[in-house]
Amino acid sequence: MCLARNDIPKQMTHEFIKYKARDHAAARTEEYLFNQLFPYIGNKRKLLPLIFEAILQTGIVDGLFVDFFAGSGVVSRLAKKSGFRVVSNDWEPYSFFYNNAYVEQNKYPLFKELGGIEKAYKCLNALEGIHGYISEYYCPWDDENPDVKRERMFFTHKNGMKIDAMREKIFEWDKVGKINLSEKSILLASFLYSVSYVSNTSGVFKGFHNGWGGKTETALYRILSEIKLIPPVLFDNKEKNKVHQMDSLLLAEKLSGKEKINIAYLDPPYNQHPYGSNYHILNTVALWDKPELNKSILLNGKKVNKSAIRIDWRTERRSAYNYKNDAINALDKLVRTINSDYILLSYSTDGNMNLKDILEIFADCGKLSMVSEPYKRYRVSTPRMSKKPYNVETVLIIDKNKKSSKDVVNKLWSEFLEQDKWLSKS
Repeated sequence: MCLARNDIPKQMTHEFIKYKARDHAAARTEEYLFNQLFPYIGNKRKLLPLIFEAILQTGIVDGLFVDFFAGSGVVSRLAKKSGFRVVSNDWEPYSFFYNNAYVEQNKYPLFKELGGIEKAYKCLNALEGIHGYISEYYCPWDDENPDVKRERMFFTHKNGMKIDAMREKIFEWDKVGKINLSEKSILLASFLYSVSYVSNTSGVFKGFHNGWGGKTETALYRILSEIKLIPPVLFDNKEKNKVHQMDSLLLAEKLSGKEKINIAYLDPPYNQHPYGSNYHILNTVALWDKPELNKSILLNGKKVNKSAIRIDWRTERRSAYNYKNDAINALDKLVRTINSDYILLSYSTDGNMNLKDILEIFADCGKLSMVSEPYKRYRVSTPRMSKKPYNVETVLIIDKNKKSSKDVVNKLWSEFLEQDKWLSKS
């Protein structure tokens, strides 16, 4: 389904973009902002009203919006639906294909060589499963009697075979030129979501449940369901949007000499866990390069590479933002390189950068302000509730065409501490 630019409400409102679990479940919603939005650490779907408020405070209603750390792309979608031309970037391969579909493309490509998009999806969904890379290394052999000590259980063997069959077919179409990049991205966007949906995880691929759904048999309705691909909901903003896969600083340098960005949005990794390891299977599915793995996770009585995590995040996509001592310097350099009217940065108290350090960098680069709101922290279960049930989510705003007052850092820092202190007692 594609939505047109004139389908935007005459005035976007905070309520309109507020995530409602019952209405906006990713698997079934037709709302572009939330359609097939896979579970993602740091996903801003529930914070869109706060980010939208920050956008409103800039006073800019159109022009170029650049999302430097797009991830799931939900903020890029918000900007696209709000009337901006969007450049969306993330260096993870899964993110590139996902956002190429949802952000760069306004309409479905023709799938001319396959007889149209409906036939392409019908063909993939009708495939019989085959034993291949995913079913060999990421699934038990017998779904009814898995060997939990030796076999990985990311997917049922049945779904693993379907994933192998579907991905091999997409690979074949790509290799012989039956699909182009746009068509491949559409297929992979829905494929990546569906792979995540049927996974025997809580959304992160650093581990899998011990048994289907774990001890509590959580979410068996999706884990044991049969994988099925559904075309993504697209939105036509009548603009030439673009998606990149590169380091954020290199993108800032590339864009700085071309045109001025109206709004730059930054949401860098906020802790020590790299996205490339958290979502390594999605990268394997996206690249289909089949890294060499050990089949059994038990070798000489010891567990070996249990989660089969790829190592290319260490060599090709090692982020300074995952390291406390490097993150603030990386951010400082990026902010000073970006050529824009405004820079917005999402910050959470869960982050590994000190807010006061960030405030000082931002205040030195332009007129600084911020919007904040309390946010309920994630908890695994009631018995494991966090000692601090809320944190403070903040969007910092720099107007790079103006200067900050001398006392702005201390003023905003005091406001933040007061709010955080109050939430700690609640």
